[in-house]
Amino acid sequence: MRVLTQSPTGADIIALVLTGDGRTEEKVLPAIAKRYNGRDKILLFPKRPLSRKTGLNVIKSVPEVYELTGHTRYIILIDKEHFDLKKLDEICKDLFKDYVITGSNPYVVRTNTLEVHIVVQGEKFAVEEWVGKLINLELGREEVELEHSDVKSLKSQIMTVIRTYGYKTLTKFILSCKLENLETAFKPLVDTLKYLEGIEE
Repeated sequence: MRVLTQSPTGADIIALVLTGDGRTEEKVLPAIAKRYNGRDKILLFPKRPLSRKTGLNVIKSVPEVYELTGHTRYIILIDKEHFDLKKLDEICKDLFKDYVITGSNPYVVRTNTLEVHIVVQGEKFAVEEWVGKLINLELGREEVELEHSDVKSLKSQIMTVIRTYGYKTLTKFILSCKLENLETAFKPLVDTLKYLEGIEE
C-alpha cells in the first residue's frame, strides 16, 4: 500500500487520511503502509490538512471534504487523549441523518454514502506511546519508559534511541522492524490497513 500526499492522475484512492496536526503520523503511516502488499492501493494523506479542525472535531470535516473531493472512504487518526466515544456519537448525530458506529478501535462510522475508520492512537495519550512500544519490542528491553512519560518526554526518548542505534529517522527505523512487532504495537492501525488491502474495487 502506498501513501501519497498529492492525488495521482488516473489512480484509484482507497481512502483519504485526516488528522488534527499529524506530524508523527506523517512519518509513521507511510512507513507501516509500505510494509504491506498491494502497491495498487493508495491512501491519500495531504501534506496541507484539508481541515483546520483538531482532535475529535476532525470528523466534522468529512462531509465538507466529501463535497469537495467525492471521496467516500476515510481514515481518521486521533490520539487517545482527544477521543471520547460519547462525544463521537454526539458529533455523528449532528453530522449525519443515518449512521451506525461499529467496532472498538478501530471504530467505523458508516452512513449511506460514507465509511469512516477512526484509529485511536496510544494507550493513554498519543501515537508516540505505540512508537515507544515498538522500539521496546524490537530491542527486547525497555529503552523507552512508557509508564510515567508524557508526550514530550516520549518524543525525546524515541529520537535518542533512533539516533543511538544509527537509524537517523523514525521512518527508517519502522521500515526495519519485524512485521509481528508492528502488528503488536500498532494493532488498530494495522487492522485498518489490512481491511483496506482486502477491498476489491
